[in-house]
Amino acid sequence: MSHVSSYSFVEHLAMSVLFARYSDEAPIAMFTAYTGYFDASGHPNQQSVLTVAGFVSTVKKWARFDEQWNAILASEGVKHFHMTEFVSDQGEFLVGWKGESRKRKDFIDRLAGCLASNVNKSFRTTLILADYDAANKIYELEEFLGRPYALCCMVCTYTLIKWAEKKNVDKKLLYYFEDGDKDKGNFEQMHKSTYKINPRFLDKTEAVAFQAADFAGWKIRSSIQGAIKDDHTLEKGIKLLQSVQMLQKIPKDAGVLNYEALMKYCLNYAVPQRQS
Repeated sequence: MSHVSSYSFVEHLAMSVLFARYSDEAPIAMFTAYTGYFDASGHPNQQSVLTVAGFVSTVKKWARFDEQWNAILASEGVKHFHMTEFVSDQGEFLVGWKGESRKRKDFIDRLAGCLASNVNKSFRTTLILADYDAANKIYELEEFLGRPYALCCMVCTYTLIKWAEKKNVDKKLLYYFEDGDKDKGNFEQMHKSTYKINPRFLDKTEAVAFQAADFAGWKIRSSIQGAIKDDHTLEKGIKLLQSVQMLQKIPKDAGVLNYEALMKYCLNYAVPQRQS
C-alpha cells in the first residue's frame, strides 16, 4: 500500500476502527454544522438557517486532500482555514487580505479545486428554522425527528448510508461529526434509536476535512438565507448561484427543509399532532 505522506490522521483513524476491514479505499465522511443569522427585510424578529454539510471520500483521497489543502494554506501563511474569519478579515486573515479581490478569489478557487478533485460526493441538509418552529407547533416534530441539529444530521446520515449501500461499501463506511454542538446529546439519542450505535465525533482540530465541510456549509447556508429574504430578486438569485458554482462540480445529495417539506415528513413518518 502506497502512502501519500509519512503520517495521515485519517488513515490512522480508519485503521484503528476498521481493523481487518481496512483498505485505503474505505469511505469516510466528515460533517459540520453551520448556523447563520440575519435580519429579514421588513421583519423585526431574527430569522436563521441551519446547514449540516460534509463530504465522503476514500482514505487514500482524504490523505491526499490533507496534504494538498495544507500546502495551499501554507503558501499563504495560513495554518487553519475558517470561512467566517476569511469573509470578515479576522484571525489569520486580519492582515494582507482586505480589499485584495484577486488574491481572495484565487485562494478560494485553489481550495475549491483541491476539494473537487479529492472527494466522491457531498451530503448536506439545510433547515429553515422559522419553518421548523411553525411545523413543531402543529406536530411533535422535536420528539419524533429531533431538534434542528439532530434532524439535519439524521437526514445526512440516512442519505450517506443509502449511498454506501448502493456502492456496496456500507461495511467499511465511517462517518464523523464535528464535536461541540449544544444539541449533540439529542442527535446521539436519535441516532442510537435508529441505528443502535452512537454517532462518532471528533474535535475540529483533529481532521482537516472539517475545514472543507466548514467551507461548503458557509457557502450553502449564506446562499439559502439570501434566497429566502423578502428583498430577493432574480439578479440576486443569479449571484447566489454563482457564489456556490465552485461546489457544483461535486456530486451531491442535498436538500432544503422548509415548511412544506417538514409537513410532508410529519405525514410520511406518522408524527402525532400536538394536543391543543
